[in-house]
Amino acid sequence: MGETCVRVRVGAEEYALPVRHVPEVAPLTDVTPVPGTPPQVLGICNLRGEVLPVFDLAGALAATGEVAATRLVLAEDPGPPLRRCALAVDEVLEVAELDDAQEAVDSAVLSGAILLDGRLVGLIDVPALLDVLAPGEPA
Repeated sequence: MGETCVRVRVGAEEYALPVRHVPEVAPLTDVTPVPGTPPQVLGICNLRGEVLPVFDLAGALAATGEVAATRLVLAEDPGPPLRRCALAVDEVLEVAELDDAQEAVDSAVLSGAILLDGRLVGLIDVPALLDVLAPGEPA
């Protein structure tokens, strides 16, 4: 039996995040750049009164293809400590139950991959992704 996931598109690639790590999806608006941050950091945003770092998921995953982020996926790891950030994605495709990973992948931030309708979908390990995006700091 699989897990309910939020499936997203970044560039020409598709990924899925477990819905238990995604409390909200929002439009990509009003991101304030922060000087001196790495390229995958788009800036910060105020989402319902909480200031969050905004990361370019395509850049963090080295996704190929044209990138035109339009949505923010709020990702969290309950910890402790609680870590939260916003991930900029091109498109949210669906929220659905996906089968367990069937393919092993060589990635520090993916738990595996599945073949879905002829497309390979990478399954994101949200705590591992947050470890890479914001090492040593609560996101």
